[in-house]
Amino acid sequence: MTLNSFFKRTIFNFKKETALKQGSSGQRYALTIIRYTPEPTSVMGTFDTGTAAVTWLGVPTDSDCLVEASVWRDNVSLGDFCLWCSEAYAVARIGEHRDHNASNLTGLIPINDVISFKDDDGSLYTPSSELVLPREAGIRAIHAWLIDLEHPGFLHWS
Repeated sequence: MTLNSFFKRTIFNFKKETALKQGSSGQRYALTIIRYTPEPTSVMGTFDTGTAAVTWLGVPTDSDCLVEASVWRDNVSLGDFCLWCSEAYAVARIGEHRDHNASNLTGLIPINDVISFKDDDGSLYTPSSELVLPREAGIRAIHAWLIDLEHPGFLHWS
């Protein structure tokens, strides 16, 4: 993560915490979708329920995108989920007290080439092949996590 990206996230999180302190005391779901084509753009949404967040998110169809989801109760983070997508592949990570990376329960998926994903600052992120999932599994995982905030059991989590 670049220094510029770090400052953007810090400022965004400060604003988000301030807004949550001023809002109701319930749970809040904050989602950001970063799309890279034709130019990098981001869309943000905040919701009261996981179901509303899943409905808004839908199924990201962009070839390359990053989805970041954070859940807060008052000013306490309940965790976050990052989903990197590139073509037919994805990488999923849940951040709680530490990062939990997803991998397939059935083992490696056949990949003929090195798969790279774009990070929030546009830089390339190339994970180890055991962390690369089919895109559908990654999307299914973020939907499941948004509903119950549990690690989806159809994937292995480190």
